Amino acid sequence: MLPVTSFLSCTEPIDQLDCFSTRQKHHAKTYVTGLVAASNKTVQGISTHVLPAKSERALNKFLTEYDWDEDQLNKERLALLQQANDTKWTSDGVVIIDDTFTHKTGEQIPNAGKFYDHTVPGYIWGQNLIYAIYADEKTTYPLAFRLYEKDAKRRVELALELVDECLEIGVPADTYLFDMTYCSEEFVTQLEAAEKEWVSAVKSDARVTYGGERIRVDALGERIDTVPRTVNGETYHIWTQKRDVSRLGEVKLLVTKREPSDEDDEPSVKYIVSNKIDAPASHLIELYAMRWRVETFFRDTKQDLGFGDCELRQAAGASRHWHLLMLAYSLLKLGTAHSALGTILARSTSLRSEIKRSFRESVENLLSWALATPSRSTDELMQEIEGIFV
Repeated sequence: MLPVTSFLSCTEPIDQLDCFSTRQKHHAKTYVTGLVAASNKTVQGISTHVLPAKSERALNKFLTEYDWDEDQLNKERLALLQQANDTKWTSDGVVIIDDTFTHKTGEQIPNAGKFYDHTVPGYIWGQNLIYAIYADEKTTYPLAFRLYEKDAKRRVELALELVDECLEIGVPADTYLFDMTYCSEEFVTQLEAAEKEWVSAVKSDARVTYGGERIRVDALGERIDTVPRTVNGETYHIWTQKRDVSRLGEVKLLVTKREPSDEDDEPSVKYIVSNKIDAPASHLIELYAMRWRVETFFRDTKQDLGFGDCELRQAAGASRHWHLLMLAYSLLKLGTAHSALGTILARSTSLRSEIKRSFRESVENLLSWALATPSRSTDELMQEIEGIFV
């Protein structure tokens, strides 16, 4: 791993944040630079590989002891994103509610437990986080999160808190997307009370009134005749009507079967519900497909930004790690929006382009740092960075 000799340029907006003192801004830049550019994204790894770091102890205290407000950071982070057209939210955007897992080994990790992870599939030991993500045709970025604690609040209660927070900070998106985990009477009632539209999937055993009977929605799928339609280059076999669905009342019910894209794929059947009664089926499919943005966010942050690399055993420190990760993700989005390639890269669903650009910058900084010290020999330079190669 090459040493990171300077803070990345994407960290410059941290100087505008009022939630940090001057000293804390140095630590915040260190941590964000490390999350983006260091190969080891633990506190120890970042303090070793990011040369401007004060020390591992100082960085650890920044995460666990120093006085700074995470909620204020989140509000200021979102305010920064509203300064660029490519990241500014609008009413045409959507808020996606979904959850993910970190995989852990230590039993003393805050709120770690045994969870079923469908991506494995199987049971894992880790943490469960619920996120609210903003997405539109231009951009995607996190809004807020909650850490699930067993024997405390239910996931749907935490999701309701996220809705309240989005409303409180003024997210203007008119539509909320979520999956069957959160598709409940209490959740959609709160959204509708806030005059929000919503689109969700329901489980195959959800009950629907059809032909004077109360039947499972998958049984309905076997009785109906679908119509083929092409949406964004994909062929779907669609049936849709306004129907009474258990615990949701009268909603738009959409049964959609997507044709496999190759011989190895299985036909994909989804049962989608929405309070957008008059919306065309193609519009609901396009909206629900935007849920994939949250999977891209989870993948990018796990692979490239150290989502699960925090080893702190204090719940407060872990929470600050995820807040700073959201800051790193957002600053990369902002850096792209302000770059010459901004329009192209900002529309990319993956963060990989921004990561590559930051890595290139860290290599340039290393070369500049070495060239700026011609009075020192190669051996002297290597002694200064030798700790990185231990």
